[in-house]
Parts: sequence; structure tokens; C-alpha cells
Amino acid sequence: MPRRKVDLAAVVFALLVVATLAAFAYAQRVKRDPLLLDRVGIGGKKSNAFIPPCEQIKLKFRTTTSNDGTVEVIRPGGEIVAKLARHTFLKRYTFHTFHWNGKNEDGVIQPPGRYKLRVLLEDEGRSLTAPGTIRLHKAPKGAESCAVGKGKQQKKKAGG
Repeated sequence: MPRRKVDLAAVVFALLVVATLAAFAYAQRVKRDPLLLDRVGIGGKKSNAFIPPCEQIKLKFRTTTSNDGTVEVIRPGGEIVAKLARHTFLKRYTFHTFHWNGKNEDGVIQPPGRYKLRVLLEDEGRSLTAPGTIRLHKAPKGAESCAVGKGKQQKKKAGG
């Protein structure tokens, strides 16, 4: 019986089948892995919006692995606005809470718009952008400073 030559097309087809099966197995494994960042909370129970300088917003999340991390507020395009924590130990299955006052690193109040929370897990080399948005609103005219009253910050009108 004469030997049949192995056709190049058959070899390529077999390699594609093996690569497809390997990719499918990897995708199934990744789907079973737990989220690294979960239970994200932006703002209070009612709103994810705030008006600086008299207000600040609470940012809360939980990590599922212990890691050193940096917590940032970014614009939707990825530009860093403020770093809320640098090289901070984030213990697994612990809630981490940070507050942002609407200012950048230089202390300048940022323009109104939408912002996002990003967590950089340094040991894993991963950058995780949390779901949801932070909405920063413009302060109404006449609200120049804040006065503290009854445990809450209140806007104080200029000249009054």
C-alpha cells in the first residue's frame, strides 16, 4: 500500500481545531474565576452625584484578593484626575472606602461631568475600572464657601 502524502491543508485544519478547543477551555476557566473587584458602591443610597466644594462622594468597593493597590478617579477617556490612595494594602474580602472632594492633585475643582473609579492591583499588574459613574455637578452661583451646621456641610452664600 502506497503512503499518502500529508496535505498541508489538513495539517492547518487540525491545528485550527486544536487551537479552538484550547481557547474554549481557557474561556471557561476565566468565566469561573471570581471577580477581583466586586460590590462597588458610588455615592449614597439615592445618588451618585455631588456638588463640590461643599460635598464629597463616598467610593466603596471590595477586593477578592489581597494586593497592594492604587485607587484613582479618572475621566472616561482614562486621564487620571486624582489619586485617592497610593500603594495601599487592600486586604481580600474587606470593604475599602474612600472619599473624593471633586478636586485634582493640585487642589483645583474639576469641571462638571462624569468620572470613574479605577483600582490598580500592583502585584497582579491589573487595572480595573469599576462599573458605574461619578457625576460631578457645578456649584450654584453664590455658593462660595461652606459652613458646618447640624453635623452636615451647608452652602453659605457670598455676602450673607
